[in-house]
Amino acid sequence: MKQVTAIETTDGKLFTSKKAAELHQTFLNEQASIEEFMAQSDFPYRSVPQRAIARNTITMWEHWKNREQK
Repeated sequence: MKQVTAIETTDGKLFTSKKAAELHQTFLNEQASIEEFMAQSDFPYRSVPQRAIARNTITMWEHWKNREQK
């Protein structure tokens, strides 16, 4: 048995990777805005896989943008 270090996001999920935790937390923080943007009638990506890729890309962009501003 061994003890491990984890990072908990505000929704209670545990991550062993700081970057993964930060990306997930960024999504949680921006989720409402991301979903509102993707709900626009002219948003071109309608299939589930396309929407997942778009959601992940937007989340990564927001994380990168916020990291660059610090």
